[in-house]
Order: sequence, then C-alpha cells, then structure tokens
Amino acid sequence: MEIVLIRHGQPAWIVEDEYRRNPGLTELGKVQSQKSASVFLENSMDELWVSPLNRAQETHTPFKERNIAKNIITYDWLQEMEDPEEVALYGKSNDEIMAFFEKRNGQSFEEWSKGSHGQYMENFKNKIIPNLDSELKSKGIISIDDTYDRMFDISTSNLEKIMIISHAGTMSVLLSYFLNMPLYPWTWRKFLPRHTGHTTLKSSKISGGHFFRLKEFNNVSFTDDDGEQTY
Repeated sequence: MEIVLIRHGQPAWIVEDEYRRNPGLTELGKVQSQKSASVFLENSMDELWVSPLNRAQETHTPFKERNIAKNIITYDWLQEMEDPEEVALYGKSNDEIMAFFEKRNGQSFEEWSKGSHGQYMENFKNKIIPNLDSELKSKGIISIDDTYDRMFDISTSNLEKIMIISHAGTMSVLLSYFLNMPLYPWTWRKFLPRHTGHTTLKSSKISGGHFFRLKEFNNVSFTDDDGEQTY
C-alpha cells in the first residue's frame, strides 16, 4: 500500500500588505498544482482525501480534472488548525508578521512546549489522530501495535493507493503517526515540505503486520526551475 502526501500550492497569504485568512492560491501556486498533478495517471489513486480550506481545494482541482483518483473525499479534520496567536495576525502588515515569527522561532524548546503553541500542537494532534484512526479502520487499515514501529493489519483493505492533499502542520502529524515518531511543537518545521511536493509512504510486511516506510520526501522533480520550488 502507498500513501502519497501533498502540501497545497503557494497560498496568497499577503494581499495589499495584509495577512489574509483562508487564502486561495497565487498564480504560481496554480502552476505548481497543475505540474504536480501532471505526474500521476488517470485513476492511479483509489482515494484522494483533501482538506476543506481554499488553498487545498484549489490545489486538488487539477487532480480532479485529470481524474487522478477514483474517489475524492473532503475531510474537515485535515484542515490546518488555527493557532490563536497566529489568528491575531490576520489583517496585520508583513513587517508585523515577520517580527512575530522571528520572536517565536527564537524560543527555547521548553518555552515552545509549555507555551500556547505547544498546547496548540497537542490539541491539533488530538483532533487529527482519532479521526485518522477511525477512517483507516473503516477502510480495513487497522493499527495493531506501536511498541516499536506502528504496525498495521491491512489484510481486509481493498485500497492500494491513497493521496492526501493538506497542509504542512497536518502532514507533520500524519508523518509522525505513520512513522511512529514523537510529535513536538516544531515538528511541522522539521518535516516542512515544499508546496505541492510529493511525499510517499509505502507499506512493508514484517512480523505479522505491515509498517510504513518513507519512500520519498519532498519530491518536486516536476518543476522546471528553482523559482517554482517554494515553501
């Protein structure tokens, strides 16, 4: 089984020098999405799961137009959770936003963990993982042990390939879950993918079950130059 994770294309966060909430894509973001979708064959995915936020929905449009997946499902729980401190930035200038992130990114690990962003990531994880577990189980992909690697029973599943189009933070939770790695407040920065890049997990059979290994990370070989590779 393969699971392909794709981050949305470049979003139009700043419009007329103001930080916007739930933006769509820039023109470059639309180009990235078209090129990202062009790699996949028609009906090559059994299912495509997508976040309801505008930037993810617009990214998935060329995938839908090319009939990449046999079935497309929008899941609310895939959307990027909003950090209250970041919500307060909406409508502020680019300089104010850069100053905020520069200050926050300079915090110690303890400050990150005990502060509002640490609680935000904990709540984010607690929103995604139970829903993910439930959806996977309903499709015959059952987590049976996480003592070492997270082991799955996939013997009753008829799915071979799933694509998930979401967000950097969401992807960090998904990767931490499938690869059985700790989730820290800044895990989303450690796993930060390029816009519309392809990250693929592939299952391997071992010890009475299957575990997922990282087959590729951040593949943007479909782009024509460095200018199309953004974060």
